[in-house]
Parts: sequence; structure tokens; C-alpha cells
Amino acid sequence: MKKTDVLDMGVNSDFVRRLDRTFEHEMMSDVARRLGIPHATVRNYYQGRLPAPEVLIKIANVTNVSLNWLLTGKGEMYGNQKPAIGLGRFLEDKITEIVDKRLAALGHPTVREFGSIDAFDIERAISRFDDPIRIMNEWHIFEGRECPSDYGIVFFRGWEKFTDDEKIAAVTDAKRVLDRSAQTKAC
Repeated sequence: MKKTDVLDMGVNSDFVRRLDRTFEHEMMSDVARRLGIPHATVRNYYQGRLPAPEVLIKIANVTNVSLNWLLTGKGEMYGNQKPAIGLGRFLEDKITEIVDKRLAALGHPTVREFGSIDAFDIERAISRFDDPIRIMNEWHIFEGRECPSDYGIVFFRGWEKFTDDEKIAAVTDAKRVLDRSAQTKAC
């Protein structure tokens, strides 16, 4: 390893932290979906490889972060722009504001923030079961649904050789296909 490699690793680890913050600590598969690029490519970025210029521009457009901040850590994270807020988040914030005002008018303290319902923890399920069929069944049970018995195991071929990230991607992809299939059958 050359001395410059050590320097680049330090710079790239800072970039990785900023990238993770940019996507609010989302899973790599969610980041890949938002950017419309392969999961393996996103994994490379989280391992320290810098994205190509067109991907950096896509990240900036999707998240509204400043490219200067993303690459160097200098300046404001969002520059002159505020991050985009989704309609669901906007409505949630407005409803909370209205409820807090009404409670205050009635002399009640504001409602505490309890957060949201946790999502299924794929990583924990993989470390606990390390069996893709069992993980898929547990995920469906978590969602209060029955796991279909007619799905193929093509996603899990070579499971024993997969890294943890590859296992997460395989389970997530299989779940996405099953969900799409269920939606198609419902229509």
C-alpha cells in the first residue's frame, strides 16, 4: 500500500460518512433504488470508492445536497437549498402542529414523539437464522401476511458464499418481487 492510498482512505472514509448522512442512514438497497443504480455499485461507494461525476450529480439532484459539501465536507450541506420534503412528511408535520396547538389551547402539554414503527430488521434476521426461506417467512409474519410457498429460490442460489450485504440484497430483491407479484394478483 502506498502512502497516498492511506491518505485517500481517510478522505474517502469522510466521504462515506457524508454519503451516509446524505441518505439519512438508509440501507444500501434503498439508496440504490432511489438513485436507480445497482446495489453493488452503491456498496462500492460505501466501501470508499468515489462515484463517477454523473452519479454525483444524480445524488445532488435526488437529495439537494451541495456537491462541494458532499465531496469536501466544506460549506453548507444544502447550500442555499433546503432538502426536499415529501408530501407524507409535510402532512405529518402539519398534523402534529395542529394537534399541538389544540392541546395547548386546552391546557394540555404537547404530545411526546414516540417515533415510527420499526421496519423489519433484515440484518438481525440474517445473523439469527442465516436461512433465506426462514428469513422470508419471518418478514411476512412481521408484516402480518402469509409467505407464498410458490416462489423460486433463484435469488438464494449460492447463499452460503454470499457476504452479509449480498444476503441483504438477495432477500430484499426477493421480497420486492413477491410484493409486486402479490399486487399484480390483487389487481
